[in-house]
Amino acid sequence: MELETSLSPLIPILATLLGASLTWFFCHNRAQTMRIRHRERCKALLKSAAELEACCAKLESEVELLRLSEAEALRREAGLEARLTAEQQRSGDRERLLGETEFRILRGFRDASLTILRHRQDEGLKSLHPIPESHEIPEKDASEWHPSGTAARLRDEVASSMLEGPGNDSEAPRSDPSASLTQTKP
Repeated sequence: MELETSLSPLIPILATLLGASLTWFFCHNRAQTMRIRHRERCKALLKSAAELEACCAKLESEVELLRLSEAEALRREAGLEARLTAEQQRSGDRERLLGETEFRILRGFRDASLTILRHRQDEGLKSLHPIPESHEIPEKDASEWHPSGTAARLRDEVASSMLEGPGNDSEAPRSDPSASLTQTKP
């Protein structure tokens, strides 16, 4: 019993020591586990941060490329707009010149036709021989000898030749109306 009596004050101390040891062991074990988890989390966070930084750098480079391509597209668009404006201006100038040229050509044809018509009328009037009063002109041939009839025929010939166009040069030569006016009937 003596042992019991001497051990009885030691039992609470030993129990306290054993409890404290177990508590320390469990706490230390839990702290180690938490440290390991914390390290793993830190590594994962560092890894994800590195991945995020790499993604950010990649996105920044893509954004920079997009900005450069947008700037290039804007430059090309501005160039195309300038070319389009210049082409429209050239087209307008061509149309204006074409209209002016067409007007000048038509005016030249008109002037040339009038000149030819006047020349033929003058030749027709000059080549007419005075008809003696003893010769009678039949009614149906009076238009051939009358100067206004000759002028009308000449106008009709000039108008028809203008309508036929320049491609009909291979036709047989027409008889000169002034030559028919100089012929006298017996």
